Amino acid sequence: MDKHDDQRVRGVVNLSMLDISGAWRQGAEPLRNRFKLVGLSNLGELESGVYWPRLQPFFLNPSFRQLTYRLTGAIPRDVAGGDVLSTRGASGAGELDVAYIADRCAAKLLITESGLPDYCLTFVIRGTLTCSGSGSPGQHEIGKSLGLIYRGRPGTAVNAASGHERIAIWIPAASLRQRLTAMLGGPMHEDVSFDPVFVLNTPGGQKVLSLVRLMMGELDPVRSFSGNGLACRSFTDLLLYAMLEGLPNSYSKQLTHLPGSPIPGTVRRAEDYIRNHAQQPITLTDLAAAAGCSVRNLQLGFRQFRDITPAVAILLARLQALRQGIDRGEATGTVTDVAHQYGFTNPGRLTALYKTAFGVSPAEILRIQRPDASRRR
Repeated sequence: MDKHDDQRVRGVVNLSMLDISGAWRQGAEPLRNRFKLVGLSNLGELESGVYWPRLQPFFLNPSFRQLTYRLTGAIPRDVAGGDVLSTRGASGAGELDVAYIADRCAAKLLITESGLPDYCLTFVIRGTLTCSGSGSPGQHEIGKSLGLIYRGRPGTAVNAASGHERIAIWIPAASLRQRLTAMLGGPMHEDVSFDPVFVLNTPGGQKVLSLVRLMMGELDPVRSFSGNGLACRSFTDLLLYAMLEGLPNSYSKQLTHLPGSPIPGTVRRAEDYIRNHAQQPITLTDLAAAAGCSVRNLQLGFRQFRDITPAVAILLARLQALRQGIDRGEATGTVTDVAHQYGFTNPGRLTALYKTAFGVSPAEILRIQRPDASRRR
């Protein structure tokens, strides 16, 4: 996106990441940092999809070309020739493709041909949208207090009102299938089907929203999830399990009434695995396999016997591993260096967590350790 494109986009589209039920706020600069933005002033460009290559290296899967857009509302009278009517932004976090959509006029997304296998998790930033043909009867109207999730079935249509902005996260069906199989501890009889509309102000909605907010803060290319495989895989794991556990779906009842409580030995095997792999990517699927149980029973076991979640156990193990690494002189450099080494993408967050756990900041310990390290060399 060149300088002139950037100026036109800012002049037409509200680039402030507006509050989603109090969940996040971002300024214009962070939005430009987090997304590759394309401003479209030509209706032919929007409707033909010729802009897709300009979003690379994101949305590379050819099936995304089956997402078609067209303006359905009148062009405002104050629009001059060359003004941006629509903005498309692209980013990513590992296997997730993340889109930013802003339309000055009412616009329609239609999934054509054979569709695509992904699920789309959508949050409205400004305005409203309606969704139809997503596998459930009728039209669903979505505003800032609601979330939307739908499968990329052919014929699905998402109609946005004028002056609309939203974030859309595309999740491969195979990724959700893998996590659901792990939670069930066995094969699934059919793909999961979510209720299209979910309320953000519920425990499940809030958990998903908080993870998306975290992701939005980490899309900065300087310190993104995609630059840290350990953090990226762990985050994706958390988000997908939170969706399956917290958003109403065709397996919700089955997941709530899984048989068999885990025994303490299961938890101990999981804890041993966490300690031995603290500096490596750990997914809940890996952890459940090592413990010899399903993901859901693993979660229940940690809640019952440790009063924490597996994710918190992993976090605490990484903090402990970092502390031991510093003590042994294996973790050296700046706080940023050791943060990335132990799977933390945000040095500031690491500092706060470390200080809470051990009463001292990692920077202070690293400064003390440097003279000793020099003498050892």
